[in-house]
Amino acid sequence: MILSLIIIICLLNLFLVINIKNISKFINLYDFPDNKLKTHKKKISLIGGTIVMLNIFFLLFIDFAFQIKFFDFFQSTTEIFSFLFVLFLFFILGFYDDKYKIKPYVKFFLSILISICYVFTNKNIIVDSFSISIYEYRIFLEVFSALFTVFCIIVLINSLNFYDGINGQLLIFFLIMFSYLLFKTNRFEFYSLIIIIILFCLFLNLNNQMFLGDNGVYVMSTILITSIIYEHNVYKNFIYADEIFFLLLLPGIDLIRLTVVRLMNGKNPFYGDRNHIHHLMIKRYSLLITNIFLVFLSILPILLYNNFHLNFYAIFSIFLIIYIFLIKNL
Repeated sequence: MILSLIIIICLLNLFLVINIKNISKFINLYDFPDNKLKTHKKKISLIGGTIVMLNIFFLLFIDFAFQIKFFDFFQSTTEIFSFLFVLFLFFILGFYDDKYKIKPYVKFFLSILISICYVFTNKNIIVDSFSISIYEYRIFLEVFSALFTVFCIIVLINSLNFYDGINGQLLIFFLIMFSYLLFKTNRFEFYSLIIIIILFCLFLNLNNQMFLGDNGVYVMSTILITSIIYEHNVYKNFIYADEIFFLLLLPGIDLIRLTVVRLMNGKNPFYGDRNHIHHLMIKRYSLLITNIFLVFLSILPILLYNNFHLNFYAIFSIFLIIYIFLIKNL
């Protein structure tokens, strides 16, 4: 059954790839160059989220019609619809922002409201406790569980939104994350289909036919944070929160650096600039070399964690030294 589903999804996405121009014209959502933050040569379609949502709703139809195992990732029908509802809300928020440019603080506030909605409609998304390797006792969040979960969702979405900036960069990062989850867990159906969708989006992105846009970043980030929390809460595949921390370390560190630098320079941290790590690198290196560097930085912490079994402080220190050295020399 899974092989048949993979073939069907590949055919669906092949159809989307072939008809990308017509779909883009119908959606009529483009990113136009401004020779400031946006330096691409022509208008590019911003339908990354649309493509992912079409795949998700197609899989929903197939799941309910033929009882496939894709949505068995969730524990109940209520959880499925909670996930889809929140996914759709984030998609609409991103789509509207891509189209009309919502003020950053309004977008931030709406993101919090959607995250709160997720917490109140799905108890399995709430992180109520976790363990870290440098502390012998489990940390119970109790009354702060919902607040902490909302914080995690908002930080992940914003850090990945900041991290998106050059062709291939964020989609390759998503590919790394979901590939790691695929090999770490036994939920082959869910992650393999997500990876196929990412690969088709990556093909379009690298060929300058599509950007993810905020709508795509929000949708993929929601799927990722849901996957990570479920693997931690429900399936117990993350013994220590360290592993999650190291998986997401690169975009997290870059978010912190950008926020601090902007505040020190008297700038609004929500407004964009060209000081992201990918912008600094692309000035000196080709797109290929830049993405190779970013892949290395993305996998380095989790590689040290799993293969060399270094302690938390050693891994974090090694990564931070390499990151600072790289930034200082760009």
